[in-house]
Amino acid sequence: MDAPFKENSAKKMRFAYEFTGRVAKHSFGDWGYTVVYMPADVKAQLPLDEYPRLRVRGEMDDYPFHGAWQPTGGEWYLMINKSVMKQGGYQLGDWIQVRFNIDDQDAVDIPEALQDCLNADRKLRLAWEKLTPGKQRGLAHQVATAKTIVTIEKRIEKLKSTLLGS
Repeated sequence: MDAPFKENSAKKMRFAYEFTGRVAKHSFGDWGYTVVYMPADVKAQLPLDEYPRLRVRGEMDDYPFHGAWQPTGGEWYLMINKSVMKQGGYQLGDWIQVRFNIDDQDAVDIPEALQDCLNADRKLRLAWEKLTPGKQRGLAHQVATAKTIVTIEKRIEKLKSTLLGS
């Protein structure tokens, strides 16, 4: 990927915000993330004072993503997940087209197995509903990233124990 490209007008109309940025590495202690940084002109258009970790959905080139802008020292970055990096064959320094809309800030994607448990257990559902959306997302992510049914079940049992104190 040598240089930025221009998107077609159909894609431009679907997303409220767009820019072309370089794939970069953001280091945080011992961790490193593959990211794209937000340009100043886009930053000026977004409600980052109200939502410093603004949740968004969109496309990186033609690969769908959802995530949150992360603040760091006056800049904001968006993590590029491994599947987008792999599908696009991206390397550090490559150009990537980012198009996005602001997402529902309280949205939580709940895996089906967890939703079934919440529907079946009133006490568990009430305890779940007392959590902030961020805590719900974190717990839902633990279940969603399990690769086997056994692991899904173990993580749901751990979640139940944590929320119900049993």
